[in-house]
Amino acid sequence: MTTFLHTADWHLGANLYNETLDEDHELFFNWLTTECIPEVKPQVLIISGDVFDKANPSINARKLYFKFLAKLIDLNIKQVIITAGNHDSASMLEAPKELLEYLNIHIIGNAPNDVRELLISVTGENGEVVAKVAAVPFLREQDVRFSQFGDNEETRETSLRKGIFDYFNEVYEAASAYKKEGIPLICMGHLFASGVTISDSERPVQVGNLADVGADCFPKEKVDYVALGHIHRPQNVGGTDHIWYSGSPIALSFSEWKQEKSLRIIKVDGESVKSERIAIPLFRNLIRLEGTFAEVKEKERQLTNAAQLPAYLDISIVEQNYDPTISRAIVSWIQEITKTRGSFHKIASYKFTFIDKPLTLTKLTDTKSLADTTPLEVFNKLLEAKNADKEMTNTYIGIFHELLDQIQNEEN
Repeated sequence: MTTFLHTADWHLGANLYNETLDEDHELFFNWLTTECIPEVKPQVLIISGDVFDKANPSINARKLYFKFLAKLIDLNIKQVIITAGNHDSASMLEAPKELLEYLNIHIIGNAPNDVRELLISVTGENGEVVAKVAAVPFLREQDVRFSQFGDNEETRETSLRKGIFDYFNEVYEAASAYKKEGIPLICMGHLFASGVTISDSERPVQVGNLADVGADCFPKEKVDYVALGHIHRPQNVGGTDHIWYSGSPIALSFSEWKQEKSLRIIKVDGESVKSERIAIPLFRNLIRLEGTFAEVKEKERQLTNAAQLPAYLDISIVEQNYDPTISRAIVSWIQEITKTRGSFHKIASYKFTFIDKPLTLTKLTDTKSLADTTPLEVFNKLLEAKNADKEMTNTYIGIFHELLDQIQNEEN
């Protein structure tokens, strides 16, 4: 039996708001190399795109990546297969390709015209081919369709979806001879499949809602397991048992704060291909606190943290009545928490709003620009919003004119 480990969407170098996630990735790699891989003993590791968060990743992100690959040498991993995602620079990822191939680390950044170049053989102990891996990277528009004069959004979407569908069909055709011999096909991909649940941290694969292919793009009679990347929540596609997103190993946005992260183990035994989930430990809590200022302060006071790293907080305070003193108190409280509780939890983001807040100049001037609106018109709008009675309105307007005259005289 041959065991594969399927992971994706590492996003090395990513930040959560202004807070780094480098420590989270270090702990994930440490768990992977000291606990997961020694226990599971996979022969093949496949990484389905978005290794890095940016096309030009930081120096530290690159160090994390290469240090991890170096550790695999002593872990009896026979092969590593890595494809580029939409966040990755295909050329940057492929730069050390020839060197890494000496270590049986295969990098596929760009989609070739000849799909046979994507087929990688996985051999057993006796040297026989036990599986084929079709390492399909993120397919860019120029890889699967040609723009034509007169294209509109609808025709472009249809042709792009068809282009992706046809590209995978070419892959299946190239692997059909092996399938006939009873050799299973594992196909990698980095794309958006329709019907899945997404998070805030996922960037659309193509412009708008393009390239959302269905489960029919991966028929079970042609492919035994589909190792997908791009969606950060672990899940299958269309209720199938052979098309899976492994998900990201760590939470990359607060919309993922309750997700249980995992990897997929694929076991190939002859023509039989089965997969199962393996949970990833939680290294850092992401916590959302919402309510009034008093409620949020109490929730923060009661927080506990059993994770290895300080929790990141996303705070949203809503007060009914506008009060500038509350604004100052909130800012002071945030500063105090940052100084005194930083080793326990850190505030990654905070915001506060008032339901009954003063009208902005934009609302007071309606559709007219501020340059075309007189100070008196703005003041009258404010009095209307405050429902001032006629007597008080006349008094306020008189005072307003006196102040306006005083300001204009001082400016002159």
